[in-house]
Amino acid sequence: MRAHRNAPRIEHVFDQLCEEVVAEPGDPRLEDAFDWACIERELRRDDEDRTWGNTVPSGLFALEIDSDTCDEAGLSDAQLIDAVVGFERVTGWAEARQARLLAEFARRRSGDDPALMATDKPCTMGRFAPDEVGLALKLARMTAKARLGRSVQLRQVLPETLTLWSQGRLDERRVAAICEATHYLSVEKARAVQQRVLDRAPDLTVGQLKAALKRAVIAVDPEGAAERHRAARRDRRVSISEEQDGMASLWALMSAPDAQASFQWLTRLALGCGRDDPRGMDARRADLAAALLSGRLTHAAPESDTESDADADADTDTDKGADRDAGDEGCGGPAPETQTSPAGESGAGAPAPVPRPVNPGKPLVQVLMPFSTLIGADDKSCELVGHGPIPADLAREIATDATLRRLVYDPLSGTVLDYGRSTYRPPAGLADFVRARDVYCRGPICRRRALDGHLDHITPYPHGPTNDKNLHGCCGHEHRMKHAPGWAVRALDDGRIQWITPTGHRYHSDPYDYRPDDDLPPDKAPAERDVAKDLAGRLERLERDRRTTALWNGEAVPCDDDVDQPPF
Repeated sequence: MRAHRNAPRIEHVFDQLCEEVVAEPGDPRLEDAFDWACIERELRRDDEDRTWGNTVPSGLFALEIDSDTCDEAGLSDAQLIDAVVGFERVTGWAEARQARLLAEFARRRSGDDPALMATDKPCTMGRFAPDEVGLALKLARMTAKARLGRSVQLRQVLPETLTLWSQGRLDERRVAAICEATHYLSVEKARAVQQRVLDRAPDLTVGQLKAALKRAVIAVDPEGAAERHRAARRDRRVSISEEQDGMASLWALMSAPDAQASFQWLTRLALGCGRDDPRGMDARRADLAAALLSGRLTHAAPESDTESDADADADTDTDKGADRDAGDEGCGGPAPETQTSPAGESGAGAPAPVPRPVNPGKPLVQVLMPFSTLIGADDKSCELVGHGPIPADLAREIATDATLRRLVYDPLSGTVLDYGRSTYRPPAGLADFVRARDVYCRGPICRRRALDGHLDHITPYPHGPTNDKNLHGCCGHEHRMKHAPGWAVRALDDGRIQWITPTGHRYHSDPYDYRPDDDLPPDKAPAERDVAKDLAGRLERLERDRRTTALWNGEAVPCDDDVDQPPF
């Protein structure tokens, strides 16, 4: 039933206090709205698991949470967090509703624009539709065009993502990540990528979701991913731009392995400047990059007879080890700059001491690659730790000049079971195993490499043992956070690590899952499955894994089948 054009409307329910709205008499719509809000609140009152943070958003819920949180000072810490999550879900619901309206507006403005957002996909949007939206929302034309295009993509290609957004379980940034990752794919491949990641998307950060999307795109379209990488690689370049206050930025676009290796080497040189260097890590890296590129620094200091203690620091959970985090400048922030600093300040005239890199024998990049992909049997997604998934061709290119290490994982859980140690100067076997199991920092929202972090006792030693069950890889920030008042960390029997915040909220971190997307368990797949076909595929993958393991061990591998060959 369409409301009369001149009928009163409820406006700004998010901005007005409950008392202000109720104080306006004479409109039965307001009374009905509050009556329904009260009824909805009463229906949920008996459900102890219902909070503002897990309630499906709606207009009535927005009215309820707005009125219930008027007195911020009267809310507990836990209620504040739940209310923040509740308003985040309401925001997602409102943005999804707006996207539906924008898609409908684009449909009504069909016309003469044959392409949208620099793609060859046909679009019926009118040429001036973005201008109408831009004028109304005070957006630039291209920004309005992108928002219209994303709304049409969600409505026509990714309706399941739009539904999840309408439920407040996704925010705008994660929806944008899904749309951007699938934008240049065909409709069928875009929906296949969506199916692989959508059930996990609400529990992932934007960075984790982008990594999952890259992995899914490579799995769905390996040839296209390799071609896109080759095209992007041809565009590598270096540029310079002006900044404020006499500064400038030097920017380089290169392949992900080269960028990772360059940054890691700068970090090791920066750590080699010593603990007494007053500069922060970022300033050290910037000064070293300038010295290297300008020719002032052409070699590293020779190694001394005494080995660096960086490995020892990284493998312990002491405060000393926590301060050595490669990406952290300490709790107190960087020290003030001085005119005489090791490794040379940019523009300093006097020569500075040459730093010696920390851990020069450790690999600069770490790539996880199935053995079947290494030998060219398939093109499964590979992982450049610290960056994310990369195409199989790029991973094989790295492997041509790399030290190989065998990892055996449990096909049911994806957790590493065995760790080969045929590497140059390997650390202790236990440290190897824990870092291989975790891959990334075990903070639920952190993606720093475990290779660069610390090994921390979950239950402090000597109250807890030094074994794989009580050790986890973490960066310096998570390490200090774990010991902060009100925080607690527990190891669960299923391999997950539970982080408990001062408000009592619980979050979980899983060990790295080595399985390809094709081997995810049935409960991870949102679509219906053909049981017989799935079982056959599962058996085929188990046999393929057995054969590749035999090839790795140098064993003789029989033919695929004992049946007669054609023509039978």
